Amino acid sequence: MIQYQLNCRPASIPPTQKRVTGRKGRLRIDIPINTLETTLVNFSKAAEAFAISLSDPLHRKFAYQYLGYLEDIARSSEQLRPNIGGRPDCRLIGAELERLFTCHFFRPEDLD
Repeated sequence: MIQYQLNCRPASIPPTQKRVTGRKGRLRIDIPINTLETTLVNFSKAAEAFAISLSDPLHRKFAYQYLGYLEDIARSSEQLRPNIGGRPDCRLIGAELERLFTCHFFRPEDLD
């Protein structure tokens, strides 16, 4: 289950600063609420650039499926994780997309 909440951080963030926070497995989200849409667009562009760079059409297809899965997590909707099927190449693709996701969506130090 994906859990999201809007909250204020008492000490380091002013009380008016709302944030989107959530977690699903290893994937965590912690960004200011006013940057959610921009962050999603930037993540999608970076992930698409990665997917396009893959030479094998099956790898590209899997990357786009996994990208959709991660975008749904960012939008707080439930979707099944694409089946990796024990393939190391797909595991690596998923790990890279998750790394990009974390780089974009987990920024607890950002105040605005």
